[in-house]
Amino acid sequence: MAPFFIVNLKETMAVSFSIDFKINDYKILDEKSNLLLIGSCFTEHIGNKLNNSGFEIINNPFGILFNPISISNAILKIAENKPYKKSDLIRNHEGRYVSFDHHGKYSGIDSDQVILEINKSLKMAHESLKNVDCVIITLGSAWIYKYIKRNYVVANCHKIDNKEFDKELLEVDNVVNKIQEAIDAIKKCNPKANIILTISPVKHLRDGVVENQQSKATLILAVKKLMLPNDSQLFYFPAYEIVTDELRDYRFFESDNSHPNLLAIDYVWKRFKETFFNSKAIQKLIDAEYINKGLAHTSLHSQNANENLQKRIKSYLEKFPLT
Repeated sequence: MAPFFIVNLKETMAVSFSIDFKINDYKILDEKSNLLLIGSCFTEHIGNKLNNSGFEIINNPFGILFNPISISNAILKIAENKPYKKSDLIRNHEGRYVSFDHHGKYSGIDSDQVILEINKSLKMAHESLKNVDCVIITLGSAWIYKYIKRNYVVANCHKIDNKEFDKELLEVDNVVNKIQEAIDAIKKCNPKANIILTISPVKHLRDGVVENQQSKATLILAVKKLMLPNDSQLFYFPAYEIVTDELRDYRFFESDNSHPNLLAIDYVWKRFKETFFNSKAIQKLIDAEYINKGLAHTSLHSQNANENLQKRIKSYLEKFPLT
């Protein structure tokens, strides 16, 4: 007779470890769609997938942002297109000029250069917003850090001492109000733009396990309130729920147990494609994937294989010309 734990394991293996997760098909993106993406680091992954597939995108023009207030402020700034001034910067303990509205990639020892890069990105995002087909907003955390000296919610603390900040968890209505402001600004700037809201599956474990769940719950409830109106241009993509309830396993996370790994990202990307891309957009993705794989292994191919790849690229550009 087999040991109990083996018998029990066999019985367990017959049980499904995930759920049948139905997501509505919206098919709002076609082969010509261009997109503006703003939000957490998970936005970077989806943006890279889109970019590698030949779609025209602007990805995180303020850098990676996590909290709803900073994300909303960024969208309002983009819609307004009011340039930043050197007085908007602060010099941190490393002697670098930083912006509390931006990720650390917009920093440097030359304040003029920092402002130049910030305003260049701002202008590009503004021009994109006026004509973009879709804006994707990814909320990361409902925890905010407020710089005490300026009473200002920051997008990034830039390694400044924690004593300089107050930390608090936003209320649901705070999130709703700020994201609604952003949605209204997008619609005023570009009435035809579709908007996709999503919540990042990245776990903010440095806040604490319980605190991370409180944060995600706040964002989930806020999005529920935002989706109540019958808005035909506003959509929700459940990236957080896919990772949490469909994958449900730390094998789908990096070694830090916080960030979804490539396998998880690829799976969420698959679900995103199924949800939002029409048949022509899917064909563009398939062709781009074939070409990217071919380019990655060109040196290993025979001359005939490389010639076939060049023909495939030519065919791709004829079907999906660069704008």
